[in-house]
Amino acid sequence: MNLLDRYIARNFLLGMIPVLLLLLVLFSFMALAEALEDVGKGLFTQFDAFMVVLYTAPRRMVDLLPVTTLLGGLLGLGIMANHQELMAARVAGMSQARMAWPILVLTMALVLVVVLLQSFLIPQSERAANRLRAQALVETPMDTGENLEFWTRSGNNYVRVNEVRLGRLLSDVEIYNTDANGRFKVLIQARSAFIEGENDWQLRDVTLTTIAGLVVREEHRAELRWPDLLSSEQAAILVLPLEALAPLDLSRLIDFQRENGLDTQRYRVVWWQQISITLAIIGMGFLALPLLQGSIRATSAGQRIVLGGIVGMGFYLLQQLSGHFAGLFNLNPPSAIMAPVVLLLLAALYAQFLDASRKRRALRRARARQRVKV
Repeated sequence: MNLLDRYIARNFLLGMIPVLLLLLVLFSFMALAEALEDVGKGLFTQFDAFMVVLYTAPRRMVDLLPVTTLLGGLLGLGIMANHQELMAARVAGMSQARMAWPILVLTMALVLVVVLLQSFLIPQSERAANRLRAQALVETPMDTGENLEFWTRSGNNYVRVNEVRLGRLLSDVEIYNTDANGRFKVLIQARSAFIEGENDWQLRDVTLTTIAGLVVREEHRAELRWPDLLSSEQAAILVLPLEALAPLDLSRLIDFQRENGLDTQRYRVVWWQQISITLAIIGMGFLALPLLQGSIRATSAGQRIVLGGIVGMGFYLLQQLSGHFAGLFNLNPPSAIMAPVVLLLLAALYAQFLDASRKRRALRRARARQRVKV
């Protein structure tokens, strides 16, 4: 990258920072208002609510990055347009396609940051938020031993979980079921367990040991449904929401669900939503430059930013709706979720082509006028 490329990329990035902070604060206040509704339940305090919002900030930041890229690009490059710097670059022979090169490099760097956040930081921060909130709300304590074993009580069940894989799969589960008087009735040992729906648990490779008087019976089952294995608060300590899973873990869970003949619709919807964010960042970056081309006197920078805000928020809402519709109506996730992103990329490429075509026509008209004068 030459000096001008770095200058364009730096202005683009500097325009994104205040926009990202503004949107992040706005959406964090909305999340805080929701978290404050739980203050007073159990041991949940106002400080806990603030910490939950802080822990969940990385996921909100990733969700807002496509809109931030467009608005930040319009703000940063708009300053260059107001100072006639973009016009000077065009007069010097720098085409719009060439001007988009540093923006492409910057958006690819942002995509890399998003992938790293999705893969490492977001799962850890979301787990911390869930654990903080659940331990403050849960009625019975949950103990984690030195060997990473989890012990808890849920109703008449004492539950031990050896480890959690891929953020949602419980491994080596034991359930000690007792009667109303606390006497041991059934021991359930399962190689794995995973949650389906709200509180419906599916146990795999199960051994049931039943004690009736002096008789002990043992039974093996390939699978067993066990509702309310854990309360929602207890499950939140162990099980991450789908949106917080790393893309690689989510892909492995989809394979696990498919191998066991289970429905993968929700998992695939979330996975494609994660992928769509990376492509949307590139599309929004490409769209910022064509929106700034043209006469500043004809359309002010403020009007262009407002237009970009409408486009960005419209795309954000359309992307959210496409995910909900895909899950609600069992639509094909790649087609439903990627359609807004493909339309965005096509609109950005069309704007680039339209501007280049307009410049070529203007150049031909100028040459024709020169020939007429001669």
